[in-house]
Amino acid sequence: MTTGVGAVGTSGPAPLPAAGPFDPPARDEAVISPARRIARLAAIAVAYYLGARLGLRLSLVGNDVTPLWPPTGVAVAALIVFGRSYWPAVAVAALAVNLPISANPLAAVVTAVGNTLAPVVAVTLLRRVGFRRELDRQRDAIAIVFLGALASMLVSATIGAVTLVASGSITTAELPAAWAVWWTGDAMGVLAVAPFLLCLPLFWEQRRWPLRRWVEAVTIIVVATLVVASVATTGPHIIFLTLPVLGWAAWRLQLRGAAPAALIASLVATWAAAEQVGPFEGRTLLEQMVTLQAFNACVALTSFFLSALVSERMQTAAALSAAASELERRVEQRTAQLSAANTRLVQEIQERSEAQEQLSHEEARAQREHQIAETLQRSLLPDRLPDVPGVALAARYVPATADVQVGGDWYDVVQLPDGLIGLAIGDVAGHGLTAAATMVQVRMALRAYALQDPSPPAVMRGVHQLVAQLPVPEMVTLIYLVYDPATRRLRWTNAGHPPALTFTDGHGAYLEGALSPPVGVTVDGSFTEASQVLAPGATLLLYTDGLVERRGVSLTAGLDRLDREASAAPVDDIEALCDRLLDTFLDEDHIEDDVAILVMRPAISVDGELDVRLPAEARNLVQVRSALRRWLKESAVSDHDVNEVLVACGEACANVVQHAYSGQTSSGELVVEARLDDDRLEVRVRDHGHWRPAADRGGGWGLQLMDALMDDVDVEHTTGGTDVRLRRRVQMGGEG
Repeated sequence: MTTGVGAVGTSGPAPLPAAGPFDPPARDEAVISPARRIARLAAIAVAYYLGARLGLRLSLVGNDVTPLWPPTGVAVAALIVFGRSYWPAVAVAALAVNLPISANPLAAVVTAVGNTLAPVVAVTLLRRVGFRRELDRQRDAIAIVFLGALASMLVSATIGAVTLVASGSITTAELPAAWAVWWTGDAMGVLAVAPFLLCLPLFWEQRRWPLRRWVEAVTIIVVATLVVASVATTGPHIIFLTLPVLGWAAWRLQLRGAAPAALIASLVATWAAAEQVGPFEGRTLLEQMVTLQAFNACVALTSFFLSALVSERMQTAAALSAAASELERRVEQRTAQLSAANTRLVQEIQERSEAQEQLSHEEARAQREHQIAETLQRSLLPDRLPDVPGVALAARYVPATADVQVGGDWYDVVQLPDGLIGLAIGDVAGHGLTAAATMVQVRMALRAYALQDPSPPAVMRGVHQLVAQLPVPEMVTLIYLVYDPATRRLRWTNAGHPPALTFTDGHGAYLEGALSPPVGVTVDGSFTEASQVLAPGATLLLYTDGLVERRGVSLTAGLDRLDREASAAPVDDIEALCDRLLDTFLDEDHIEDDVAILVMRPAISVDGELDVRLPAEARNLVQVRSALRRWLKESAVSDHDVNEVLVACGEACANVVQHAYSGQTSSGELVVEARLDDDRLEVRVRDHGHWRPAADRGGGWGLQLMDALMDDVDVEHTTGGTDVRLRRRVQMGGEG
């Protein structure tokens, strides 16, 4: 029967498991085409079959036991390179070889199983110990000799020899000799043929040999052949002289020279054993096999171990050379760095003295820049919110905790003609002086356009045209609203800003509609207007995105949270409302973005009385007139009486503005109180100033006008100020 050896691969014969994820060839099989795989299987089977026919020519036991079985080397090499999944090619070829020479088909099948199983076992053991097909480590040489050849081939030799006895091909007495020949042939195939086949890919995978190395290789092979042939055919037992030649091949050429030399030595020794010449003459078959196997093992160990040792030494030398080169390079680099550092140090010492002279100039310039920055920052936001009768206002601004001085968030309240109130809040994306400067220009432009035409679309178009001309790299969002205290109507337009929130009695709603892109983004800005009447007691909240936006949280969630928190907060004190929102939404340790808040809450008339307190300035007269008109309208006073009362009260307030505080550097307080008792109206105008004596050049027309419009006018001058009381019986309801 024939003998065969398994090889390193990715799977074994059934029932062995398939290749696992740690078997490198298995990854290649996932991408190889079916045609290429079939071609490989066919090539392995053909090579196995041809090697078997060659080995059978040296049969020593019957026609099927030979001391040289090349198919084992073919199988091992093929499965190492391509993977264990190619074991079917070995099985089919082994069966094809055994069928003609076996006693019966069953014996052929059993023998083929042994021929296939032994290579798979060898490959599995080699894979377990981390075998490398380059044979460039000592452990690889030891592994292929003792695990791949001597140990694993016991499987095929035992199965094959027992099968011969069971099938009647040999007697029980011939079993030891047959087993020895079988084991020798299989092991020799692994030791001689497999390394030779494994070294072939190295000729194009590793560095190419120059011509002189090829000449040396041919010389070594020729010498090795002559020496082995001489010592294997002569009478004296001097076969050990082969080992120095093999060592020479391994030392000079490593595996690419040692494998061919070892193959030649094994082939010549096997032929000598088959022909019973030289050291094998006159010995029994068992003695011949023991001698041949010992010789093959010594050849393999000498060749492959020395080859691996030289390869390791060369790799170590190359690594040391590379390390030395790298060390030399780093030393040169470090020396150059130290030299450059020394040059820089000398230069820095020279520059230090020059810099010392300029220090005073730099300090002065830094001081000027600091003052400029402070001045700009003070101008970013209103110093104070205006006092609007009947309307409570509160605002907050919190800068981000980043290393910046100013940001782009801002708010403003503008007192408009006819008692209207303009409210705005915006955000110039980014931080720094550029964002602050842009914000100042936008705020001032909005004020100017609002005083010219308070309509929200008109104001927004003007701001859009300005921003479109500015070199602003960032977006500018803005929401602008106009509130009429007399009608409680709110009109607005929104350019890409978070929507305003109105809430009362625990319920909130965002002002939707009149939406457009941020100003300056589109070429032709188109803005619309939306309006809504504020419910009595409602509060309006304007804010920038820094209040509700958080990383990893949707904007919708932030808006919903703001609605809940604002609606649930008591609004008796809007200053406390601002503080509550900041405490709820902001982290004291880290504020990611600037935050601006503007809150407005119109007051509700209580018990039919009016109380307005404002600085005695001419610009506040329109606010007094608007508050009084609204109160009279809410009290259902006729339009005719409202107009005459407004004129009389306006004259009294104008006198306070003109005369009460004329000798003071700052404006005092103007107090207007009104109450209605059925149809009897009393308006009281007070101040805390000291009027100048009346000049003797006429005048007094204001008092005469008040007397003409009111039923009763009392003027009381005291050291604490002047108190003017205007009384009139008014008509309730109707046009009057």
